Amino acid sequence: MSDIVRFYFSFRSPYSWLAVYRINFIIDELPVNFELIPVFPPKDFNNDPRLNKNKLRYMREDISRIAAAYGLTVKRTGLKEPDWIRPHAAYLYAADQGKAMEFCLSAHTARFSEGLDLGDDKVIGDIADQCDLNPVEAVNASNDRKYHHRVMQGMSKANEIRLFGVPFFIYKENKYWGNDRIEWLLRDIYADMNKAVPDLSSAPMLRPF
Repeated sequence: MSDIVRFYFSFRSPYSWLAVYRINFIIDELPVNFELIPVFPPKDFNNDPRLNKNKLRYMREDISRIAAAYGLTVKRTGLKEPDWIRPHAAYLYAADQGKAMEFCLSAHTARFSEGLDLGDDKVIGDIADQCDLNPVEAVNASNDRKYHHRVMQGMSKANEIRLFGVPFFIYKENKYWGNDRIEWLLRDIYADMNKAVPDLSSAPMLRPF
């Protein structure tokens, strides 16, 4: 059996978008299975960057330069906060249909590259259609208590591991937080594959893998 990488993501996070974009390039080449788990911050989230203007300004600059390096476009149109459980519930429907990564990437792109509202039924339906899914079923799933319950189960798992931000990866009990930690995740996976990895003790500026 392949090892599991639990990947906690949120459609609210631009860093999650960048990580999903990158993982999509390599996911089929790795001897592990990725379990994508959607989460979103609670209403009393005390680390919301919107509450810190300096942090928010830095994040916008940081996201823009990283996205540009990846060849991605960032579009901001005063995005409002939707009821976050809904698009994440629609994601679970897509995952049930074998379209986890496709829907995850398309929804992130819709929000951060196209500036669309993920709380809008038409947007959810259009994303589903792009993934060859039934748009009506996707919208229905976004409002389905059964899927809402599953989202909250994922949130409970996140609380158990004391999750504090996304993207967040867990591989063999090792934890990696952030888009810039994907290289360290890959280093450990490659080491387990008996692939040579750089000796960073003598060359700390090399890539980790």
